[in-house]
Amino acid sequence: MSADFDREIGRLLQPMEKLTDGPLDSMYFMQDDGSFFFARGFWHPDDKVVGKTIYIPNPDGKTIIQGRRYESLVKIEEDGEQVVVPCTAHLERIYGIYPELPPDAHELILTEYHVAFPRDRMIGYFDHRISLAYSMDRYPEIKKAVEAVSELFQVPLERLGVTGSSAMGRKGADIDLVFYGTPEENMEVAHKIWGIVYSQPERQVIEFGKMWSLRLWVEGAEICTFYEYADINDAPIRDCEVELVKDHVEAYGKVAGHLHSLYTPLILNLEDVYVDDDRYDNMDLIIYDGSVRGEFNKGLHLHLHGRLVNIIKNGQRTLMLDVVDGADIHRVKMREGIPHFEHH
Repeated sequence: MSADFDREIGRLLQPMEKLTDGPLDSMYFMQDDGSFFFARGFWHPDDKVVGKTIYIPNPDGKTIIQGRRYESLVKIEEDGEQVVVPCTAHLERIYGIYPELPPDAHELILTEYHVAFPRDRMIGYFDHRISLAYSMDRYPEIKKAVEAVSELFQVPLERLGVTGSSAMGRKGADIDLVFYGTPEENMEVAHKIWGIVYSQPERQVIEFGKMWSLRLWVEGAEICTFYEYADINDAPIRDCEVELVKDHVEAYGKVAGHLHSLYTPLILNLEDVYVDDDRYDNMDLIIYDGSVRGEFNKGLHLHLHGRLVNIIKNGQRTLMLDVVDGADIHRVKMREGIPHFEHH
């Protein structure tokens, strides 16, 4: 069994020295203890990789990856149903498994529910496109579904990849399909998805009490879509420093632009912004919560609790809002005049 695991994972795992552009969002890594780590975002400071350990080796684990048993740290089964492990419980488990991590490894200003692991603990990564070719060759049902998606959205296979279970060559309950493109090309795909799921309710994916705006059913397969920048330099929060300006702020704003809302972190351009007692014509909002990707369109009025940060890039400081949990953002009906703040 170990020989099978080593052989098949060896066909997929790429050496770290080939990762010249740095970690991509939604990219899987293998750590030196055999666990699988999921990177979040494009901001990975100080030789770290920011994300979550998803699977750890466990002989009693219920997840089988290339013949080896693993335990999921993000989902558990209760009463025959899969439920998501709360972020706080996941962090407690991570620090228990890796006591050598600094106790503030998750206190990253932009996010508090991910952990910065040392990059040198990663022994390799899974290339989305290589994993897609492997999965399509091994699983006819994945090949059929992906080819159908390619035709449906008029996106060539060369612009597609896979993450999730398929990244490691495993057939999971869904297909986590990755689209590569310019921000405009990727947004075009998202608009097509929205057109389908709102006109054909039977193709909506409803899980964990919500309808997922970037998922749909195609050829009997649940397709969960992720997005990558064709040019990594288009990622707004990358190769930058971050400093905290003010914590625990309350803010209102209207979404003026959502071109970068399909990625983690989401970036929304807000206009007519109020932050505590101050008003701004416009300001970008960073949302480091991938579960709300694609849910904020132009014209929405938002009320949020978060923090003010400076993004320092190319010698320039840019003031932005940051929210680590999508639950701290609420859509509101716009009141006339200055919004009512809770602290007033």
